[in-house]
Amino acid sequence: MTIGKKFLFVLLVVNLLMGLIYFNRFETRATDFITDMEGDASTFIQKGKDKAGDLTDVTTAITTNFSGLGKLLTMIGTGVMVAVASYMGIMYLISSPDKQAALKQQLIGLVVAGVVIFGAYGIWKTVLNIVKNF
Repeated sequence: MTIGKKFLFVLLVVNLLMGLIYFNRFETRATDFITDMEGDASTFIQKGKDKAGDLTDVTTAITTNFSGLGKLLTMIGTGVMVAVASYMGIMYLISSPDKQAALKQQLIGLVVAGVVIFGAYGIWKTVLNIVKNF
């Protein structure tokens, strides 16, 4: 064996022995670390549960303060939907077949927008129930 190989062999043996000696010590430290982390996590969760009562006050304030805004936006959305649907209908009647095909493609976006506008109340209630139960 050359000097480099002997040095490497001795270094590996010493490293293995030190690892065996300190293994028990490391395991104890890791266990303490995990126990401390679990305790901190439990404390964090308990603080969240203690503050959960404040969340219902927030959701009540949001629903009462923004219900008028929601109604206003729904009315505006309804008007825009009627205007856009009427415009697209008129354009469909007077357009060439190529443009009619393009209008049919745009109609998909109009239907999706209508579902979002008119389903906004359901979406709002779903979000509120999720927040209340969370």
